[in-house]
Amino acid sequence: MLLRAIAVATLAISAAGQTILVKTARILDVTSGSYASNQGILIQNGFIQQVGAYETVRAAAARDATQLDLGNLTVLPGLIDCHSHLLMGAPEKMNGADALILTITKMSPMKRVLLGAKMAKEDLDSGFIIVRNLGHSGIDGDAALRDAINSHWLPGPRILASGRKIVPEGGQAIPVQAGVLEPILKEEFLTASNPAEGRRAVLDNLRVNVDVIKVVADEGARILDLDTMKAIVDEAHKVGVRVAVHATSRIGIEVAIDAGVDSIEHADDATFEQFQAMQGKGIYYTPTLWPADLVVSWPDLVAVDAPPRLLSINKDAWMKQYLADQKSKIGRARKAGVKMVFGSDEWYLRSSKTRGEATLALLAAMTQFGMTPAEAIRTATVDAASLLEVEKYAGSIEANKFGDLVGIDGDPLQNASDLTKVKFVMKGGRIVRDDLHGER
Repeated sequence: MLLRAIAVATLAISAAGQTILVKTARILDVTSGSYASNQGILIQNGFIQQVGAYETVRAAAARDATQLDLGNLTVLPGLIDCHSHLLMGAPEKMNGADALILTITKMSPMKRVLLGAKMAKEDLDSGFIIVRNLGHSGIDGDAALRDAINSHWLPGPRILASGRKIVPEGGQAIPVQAGVLEPILKEEFLTASNPAEGRRAVLDNLRVNVDVIKVVADEGARILDLDTMKAIVDEAHKVGVRVAVHATSRIGIEVAIDAGVDSIEHADDATFEQFQAMQGKGIYYTPTLWPADLVVSWPDLVAVDAPPRLLSINKDAWMKQYLADQKSKIGRARKAGVKMVFGSDEWYLRSSKTRGEATLALLAAMTQFGMTPAEAIRTATVDAASLLEVEKYAGSIEANKFGDLVGIDGDPLQNASDLTKVKFVMKGGRIVRDDLHGER
């Protein structure tokens, strides 16, 4: 992983030779959850050189350093989304499975990458400098998008790509008739029914230089067996690649825990004991927490992966129970001490929000499920960087880390909704967004 991290680090050098002195009213120390006032940040060649009292940092800066005053903005490190789907843009009013089927069958791989470029730019403009893309990107579309951004062909966050998801026989969320299943499957997934197929699927993804392996442990009654999951994890871990697992049922969660995966996504039915086991093994938890105003509603489905809803069920009652269940789940996870990271699992084209704005809203909404604002921010900064093994370069504002800064108009420690008020974004020492000075 060291060589992989160094490769990521070199991408920050996008402002070679330039020295920038940033003046800030306050910087958020994401680890302690406290502010440092009247701070200066010295950035050179895309990396932070020094952070401290403004006058001290100014005295150390070269005379020709470019000076940038961020006024009263609260400055955070670049944000991280550990569960994104950049190459999906489902309509809000469409059943999620239908949207996936139409995307696979009607959009060419090239068009999906162009969609991903749009979503990537919108994420970057909202302060998400690193994203882990966990599938739903066609045949290696996320790897192609990652490489294009790394080559400076187009703007976007640093992407950790997973390639195709490894799934049980039959795939995930594509309930089509058997005669057309196989070609649709190949466009989006790699299937594994035994350890040999699991290893082959990992090797297929490694061939395109993925950064992470994504596995679906359970899809209804179809659940990967423990030997197959272990084979996948072993094959990935022996070359230093981490494994993220979609698991919602208790059986699927148990398989993932026993196999020693690196992160479990969703974990809707996880027990307190399972969260304790995750904590003991150092397995990170990426919950999917959607507030009521962002839960997608269709005539027959209330949210992605939700069971069919009978007409006799009251939607308001269902929503109340859904939110209570999610809050209870987070309560169990917090009590067990499992380390949580932010993952939007966003894959919609919102009518009133860009992809980045929706992702920010989902981050802010974590406080509706029992987290403090400081805890929520840590899930998208220092803790997320730890899971992705980029903590040497990202996750906090410190010397020798990327010059990645996000300016917020407000006090996110007091009001989590202020996280949605992004006014400034810098990636690797280059200004991406600057609403204060009119630069874009």
